[in-house]
Formats: sequence, C-alpha cells, structure tokens
Amino acid sequence: MSFAHERQDDRPVEEGMDMAQRRSALHVLARLQPFFPEVGFSLDAAGNDCLSEVQFWAEDGAGLEAGLAYQDCFAIGMDDKIRAAHLIAFYSNQLALALGSLYLGAGIVAGVSGLRFEEFSRAYGERLIVAKRFHFSLTLPAVRDDTPVGADVFREAFGAHLAPVIARLKRRTGLSSGAQWRLAADSLAGGFLEIGRALGNEEDAMSKALAIVKREGTPLYSDKLCYETIEAGKGDYDLPLSRVYRLRGGCCLYYRTEGGRFCDSCVLLAPDERRERLQAHLLASQSG
Repeated sequence: MSFAHERQDDRPVEEGMDMAQRRSALHVLARLQPFFPEVGFSLDAAGNDCLSEVQFWAEDGAGLEAGLAYQDCFAIGMDDKIRAAHLIAFYSNQLALALGSLYLGAGIVAGVSGLRFEEFSRAYGERLIVAKRFHFSLTLPAVRDDTPVGADVFREAFGAHLAPVIARLKRRTGLSSGAQWRLAADSLAGGFLEIGRALGNEEDAMSKALAIVKREGTPLYSDKLCYETIEAGKGDYDLPLSRVYRLRGGCCLYYRTEGGRFCDSCVLLAPDERRERLQAHLLASQSG
C-alpha cells in the first residue's frame, strides 16, 4: 500500500492500519488471557529476563534443560524420550494458545520476540499451587493490506518456530521428529478448541485447526488426529450431555512411566474404549 494515500489527520494509511491492528490485538489478549492462566503472553513486553528463541533453546543453554527437568513433576520414572514427548506437547500447547488467540480472535499471525520460563500460582479449589509456564512476548506483523490471513500462513509461522526446538530435542533425547510433530499437531488442535470455546465459536476454531494439521506433505500433518462429539447421560432439559473432544494422533508416552496409563484420548486406545473413557470423563465433569 502506498504512503501517498493519507488520512485527514495526516497519518499514513499504513500507520492507521497498524494502530487498528494493535488495538484489535490488545482487545483480544485482554479478553482471552483470563481463560488461560497456565500460559503467559503479552504484546511487546519482553523485558530483560526474556531470551530469544535461539538463546532459550540453545543446546548448551538453561532453557532446554529446565524444560526437560520440569516434566518430572508430572510422572515418576521418566526417561529422556518421555520427558521430550511431554515437553514438546507442553510447549506446543502453550505456543498454540498464545499465537492462536490472536489468529482466531483477530486474524493476526504474530511472531515471538522473546520467551521465558516463569513461576506462577493458580487456585485449584481451596488450594493455591505454584507451577511453571512459558511466557511469550508477541510481536505484530507489518501491515500490508486487508487480505485475510489463511491457514498456510499460520502453519508456516507455527512450524518455523517449532522446527529448531524439535531438532534440538531430537539430538538431546533421541525422540524422533515425526513423534514430536504429531504431538505438536495434537497440542495445536487442542489449544484451538479451547480458544474456540472461550470465543463461543468451536466450529470455526476446529475448522481452522484442521486446515492446518490436515495438509499432507507438511510437518504438522497428522492422519489420525481428529475431533469427536461425545454424548453421555442426561443433562439440562433431559437432553444428552455433549462435548467435543480432540482425539490424539500422537502419543505422549505417559503409559511408560511408573504407574502410568493410556490417556483418555490416546491414539493407542481402541476407538470403543476411548469413547467409553471420554463418556465417563464427561459425566464426571458434570457431577464435579
């Protein structure tokens, strides 16, 4: 777009578009951040304690080892491959929530200028627990025109961010790239579903997620990943309880830990058993 076309207040059109995009982004972040306290994301607020992606995930850096070590909080008896599986799923989900919030809420594909691994606290019933999360400092793209941003643009940006992380985890732990990409696709699809619920439009969020993870020939392509509507029992007005679940295309290897088992949405479960487990989960979530 040419700078020759200016507004009456003498600001270039691109500058006005930049400000409109920024206001839209800030509005979406303010709306969605309360739904996702398990991940931190802010706009242009890296701070001195944030590192670039390259610095954070350097093979001799503290970020990689801190992320792997933290996964021991979730199970006993993890080896490096299991830690890597949990870490890439954990990181990809938080990245999907951060970037997906702006993509689904405002049609913006943001970048990551910095990140840190930080402590935070949240309430679980009457208990206050301290955990860790990634905090992403997001940057807005240069505004060129009003062309809608499609799935290919988001897929490329999301994949470009994850590719060096997956490569380093493979070298460090031996977990294959294919296994990691499947877990990343699962996390993206799950994160988009959560955002869609928060925005009140699950169908749009699922459609956009599937457009990203069902493109053959791309790293995020996942054949078995899908969504399924599960119904169980009776809810309000004597209607069946119903909820959409993301069914995994990859495996986090939790079943290989001490006392571990298959997750309720695990790709390794038979479809009927998985459906029965999710029905039980749905009933328990309503009674609890």
